[in-house]
Amino acid sequence: MTHLGLATKAVGAIMAAALIGGCTATPTTSPTPTGPSQSPSPTVTRTPTLSPEDQKLEDAKARVVLLWQTLDGLLVDSSKSINELDTLASGEALSSLQVMLTTVRQRGQVQVGATKIPSQSALAKGDGWVVTSCVDRSEAILTDKAGQPVTPAPQPRLSHESTVQLVGANLQITKDEVLGSC
Repeated sequence: MTHLGLATKAVGAIMAAALIGGCTATPTTSPTPTGPSQSPSPTVTRTPTLSPEDQKLEDAKARVVLLWQTLDGLLVDSSKSINELDTLASGEALSSLQVMLTTVRQRGQVQVGATKIPSQSALAKGDGWVVTSCVDRSEAILTDKAGQPVTPAPQPRLSHESTVQLVGANLQITKDEVLGSC
């Protein structure tokens, strides 16, 4: 389940608790409507069921988004363990992320803001999937010890091609390549 799915369920649970908490067993008197009811009729929205292949593509895209969210968290809070990446990435991708994070932390740099991924596409390839993402870091600013933006700032919007594979029981990013601007 993705963080988005968990967040949706959490918001739903909070709203349900608020609605239930407002209910009382004591009846109240209220005016009885005298005319026809004006309440709108409910609409039913059906969520399309994805084929197993399409679901795997969606899962691969969600895993890439989760990697960037986790990376944001590690860049914002240097007290978090870089081992959080171990279930999301492996091989070349994990090694390069660990080196980058270690270097940033040694310099005393932290990130302010978060990365956005405004667009993604995915396709099955070999024994995995290739996810192409436009990674927008325009609001994710790397700052130095004094809180000043690091210069030169990296290009804010870059297209990344991530190879996602099933490693054990987890989908993991095994390779990530910058393709250029997006």
